[in-house]
Amino acid sequence: MSHCTAFDTVDHQLLLRRLECQFSLCGIAVGWFQSYLSCRSYHVIYAGSTSSVIFIVCSVPQGSVLGPLLFIIYVADLVGQHGVTSIPSRMKRSCTCTVTTRTPPQQPLS
Repeated sequence: MSHCTAFDTVDHQLLLRRLECQFSLCGIAVGWFQSYLSCRSYHVIYAGSTSSVIFIVCSVPQGSVLGPLLFIIYVADLVGQHGVTSIPSRMKRSCTCTVTTRTPPQQPLS
C-alpha cells in the first residue's frame, strides 16, 4: 500500500478519539480538528459532465500541511507495539513540523 493510499484509510472518529485519549486534546482543540475533517467532498468534471458529489468520511487531506501530521498521529500506536519500528522516510519528508511556544512574562511578586 502506498502512503497516499494509506492516507485515505484514516477513520475520522478514531483519529479524533486518539487526539482526545492519547494526546489529551479536548474541547475547542478537538472541535477544530473535527471541523477541519468534516464536510469534505469531491466530484469529477470531465468533458463537460459532472459526477455526483461524494462526501469523504475517512482520509486526511493530501497536499496539506496537517495531512501527514494527522496520519502520523493516527498510526502512532503502531510504532513499537505491532512490529513497526519507524515511519517510512518518504512520510517523514512530507511532514516537517515546528512548534513554537511563548511563555508569558513573569509578573514580579509583590
